[in-house]
Amino acid sequence: MGKYGEKAVALHDEKYNCTQSVVLAFCDEIGVDKDVLARLALNAGGGFGYAGEACGTISGMAMVSGFLSKWDGPKDMNGKKESYDTIKELVKEFNEKTNYTRCPDLINQRKAGGPTCSDLCAIAADLVAKKMGLE
Repeated sequence: MGKYGEKAVALHDEKYNCTQSVVLAFCDEIGVDKDVLARLALNAGGGFGYAGEACGTISGMAMVSGFLSKWDGPKDMNGKKESYDTIKELVKEFNEKTNYTRCPDLINQRKAGGPTCSDLCAIAADLVAKKMGLE
């Protein structure tokens, strides 16, 4: 487990949700107040507030990779495409490591002995850190 994975697990242990844990692991790199980031990421946890959608760690990867991307505003179509390609690759890599991307599927897998939510936070944080050139 890398430095960002360790940070994400520690944050999850403090009871931040999965999205918050991934995003806040990059608080220093993002340069936005921790409380602001935690509020921004709040409702993406639990598959969007237990709606059963994408795992919160994937939402966290999207937020971090988007914030750290080279996108330079609405007219920067190349930057947008590059950022979209980055998150698409991250989701694919996450799925290869975990077998699923939706929160309910991952919870069912956990009940059968699969990775815990803390494990998923570490996987996601380490994947995005590597992809963004931080590790």
